[in-house]
Amino acid sequence: MKRILFYSENFCGDKIKGGLEVATFRIAKALKDSGDWEVYNVFRSKSDGKEKSIYSDVIKLGKADFKFRKELAKFISDNEIDVVVNMSRFYRHPHIVKVVKESGRNVKIIFMQHFAPGSEMKKPTFNSGFHLLKLNPYNPLYWLRSSIYPILKLPRRFKFSNIYKSTYQDSDKVILLSGGYKDDYCKIGKISDKSKFLAIPNIFEVESNAKSQVQRKEKRVLILSRMDEIQKRMSLALQIWAMIEKDPDLKDWQLDIVGSGHNEDIVKRLIRKLKLKNITYHGWQPREDFLQKSSILMSTSEYEGLPLAILEAQAYGVVPIAFDSYASIRDVIEDGFNGVVIEHFGDCDTFAKKLANLMKDEKKRLQLAQNAVNSSGKFSSEKIGNQWLEMLEKL
Repeated sequence: MKRILFYSENFCGDKIKGGLEVATFRIAKALKDSGDWEVYNVFRSKSDGKEKSIYSDVIKLGKADFKFRKELAKFISDNEIDVVVNMSRFYRHPHIVKVVKESGRNVKIIFMQHFAPGSEMKKPTFNSGFHLLKLNPYNPLYWLRSSIYPILKLPRRFKFSNIYKSTYQDSDKVILLSGGYKDDYCKIGKISDKSKFLAIPNIFEVESNAKSQVQRKEKRVLILSRMDEIQKRMSLALQIWAMIEKDPDLKDWQLDIVGSGHNEDIVKRLIRKLKLKNITYHGWQPREDFLQKSSILMSTSEYEGLPLAILEAQAYGVVPIAFDSYASIRDVIEDGFNGVVIEHFGDCDTFAKKLANLMKDEKKRLQLAQNAVNSSGKFSSEKIGNQWLEMLEKL
């Protein structure tokens, strides 16, 4: 039996809050359940290392670089690891590569990128800092963010171009969440070879009894989002909802915002400024009750890796509407079949118009909801797990 090691910043279990950690756990479990692989997890924080869960062994690595490398090398050697998968950010990859080379073992290295290529360069920028200042000029952190941008701009651009290139060169495979991300990665890393890329989305499943009957939905639009303005663009969502509230035919519809984050101040300020009435900001709450009763999910993200909130909504028969602003959205939503895609990012008028049409047309909404439920098995553990098994077999 072969052995695969998943590196992550945090322990990857089935009850962990982070999306990356849950995604890693699901992949590891699918491989373990196949009977062909023993799975291992090494990490650096947020666990005492005592829980093993599905893993044959786990270890919490030291935070200092020399200790990290020493402990990782020993773990790879002691457990006779065949494949190491970096499920974390780029900055740990050179250490992992060095350790693998020093181990003397024929260990294959895989890097999986859980976000859209280039998204890490969007924060901080002058435009993003100025955007936050416009939305809330009373927050001193936004002034600080704008002031330090000139110091960070050039180093960040050179750094990420080199990191993309070296990570690709030093890996046996680079897994992206969508095939549409290959060109973006190559452009940033200034590479022409695409032979190491493989597009495998994350596993997404809900319990079979979680799929509600679409006919029982209420007149509710839902936003499930971290309050991160630069990525999620909640300001656009609130502008769109302001247009919806002007339509007297939609006065009995309610918008629920569920989530928390460091830009909550902007969301609350805009709700007051736009004088929105049919809206409730709930903060962080368990999602299931909201998904059971909501009819439509509204997403205004500028970029995502794989939009798990949309996948979750579809499984519950909640019709998603989103901007066509990142490659994986077309992997998840088939426009007019299991959701609605707005072609141009930031086109709030078109978004509001199509959202209003969806709210008014119950027959169409119910059909899209049923299609969404039926298509939600696309990212099942069996299907995605088989893609991983096929890739590992050829590695």
